[in-house]
Amino acid sequence: MVRKISIMIIGISLMAFFFDGLAEARRMGGGRSFGSRPSYQNRSVAPQKQTNQAQPQQGAAGRPGGLFGGLGGMMGGMLMGGLLGSLLFGGGMRGFGGPGLLDILVIGGGLFLLFRYLKSRRTASQEAGGMSFQGGGYQPQERSMPGSSWGGAASKEDAVTAQAIPAGFDAEDFLKGAKAAYNRLQDSWNKRDLEDIRQFTSPEVWEEINRQAMDEPAGGKTEIVLVNAKLLEVKSEGDETIASVYFDVLMRESAEEQRPKQVREVWHFSKEEAPGSFWKLEGIQQME
Repeated sequence: MVRKISIMIIGISLMAFFFDGLAEARRMGGGRSFGSRPSYQNRSVAPQKQTNQAQPQQGAAGRPGGLFGGLGGMMGGMLMGGLLGSLLFGGGMRGFGGPGLLDILVIGGGLFLLFRYLKSRRTASQEAGGMSFQGGGYQPQERSMPGSSWGGAASKEDAVTAQAIPAGFDAEDFLKGAKAAYNRLQDSWNKRDLEDIRQFTSPEVWEEINRQAMDEPAGGKTEIVLVNAKLLEVKSEGDETIASVYFDVLMRESAEEQRPKQVREVWHFSKEEAPGSFWKLEGIQQME
C-alpha cells in the first residue's frame, strides 16, 4: 500500500514538471496568429528573422543536451535514476518492501529542487533572447520606428515598412486609440472579462479568445511595460476600412519573469464606413 502511494506521489510530481510549461499563463491570443484578415506581408522583416534563427542554435550549443543537461548530464541522470530506483525497488537490497517515510520526503524534496532549478534555467534562457537594456537595469530602452514620433534611429533590418497612408487619415489619433485598446484588452484578458473583450473584437476573434479562456480559465498575470505602435497600412475593402498596426511591446507574461521580454505582433482592425461605427480587432499576426 505504501509503495502504491509512493508511486502515485512521484507520478504526480513528474507530470507537474513536464506539463508546467503548458499551464503557464499567456498574453491575450496566446502568442498565436488567428482571425479573419490575411497576413501582412513585409519583406524587410525576413532578414531579421533569419538572424534570430541562429541565436537559439548558439544558445543550445552552450547548454548540455537532454532533460538533465542543466545538472551536468550524467550527474542529473544518476540523481533521477537513484531516486526512481529507491522508490520502486526500496533501495535495491530491501526488495519490494517499499520506501519509508524518510525516503519519500527525500525523494519529494529532490524532485522539488530539481523542478525549481530547471524552471529557473528555462526562464533565464527566455529572458536572454529579449531586448537589451541600458545600464544593465530593468528600465526598457524605448525602440524607435521610422516615421514615428519616438526619438532615436531604427535599425534597417528591424524596421517594418509602412505602406502609403491615405490623405486625411489621422494616424496619430488612431495609434493612440490602438495602444489604449491593446492595454485594455490585455487587462480584460487578465481578468477574463470576455464581455468587455467582445465589444472590441470581431465574432471570429472573440470565438478564439473565448476558446482559449475555456482552456485556461484562471486569470492571467501579464504586465505591460511598454507599448510602441506603428501604422503599417490603411485600405478600403468594400464598405470597410482596414488598418494594420505593428506592436513592439515589452511585457512580463509571468510573475517569475524578472525582466520583460519583447513581443512583436501585427493587429488588424476594421471599421464600417458608416456613421457611429467603431474599430474592432479582426485578427492577430505573430511577427516572430
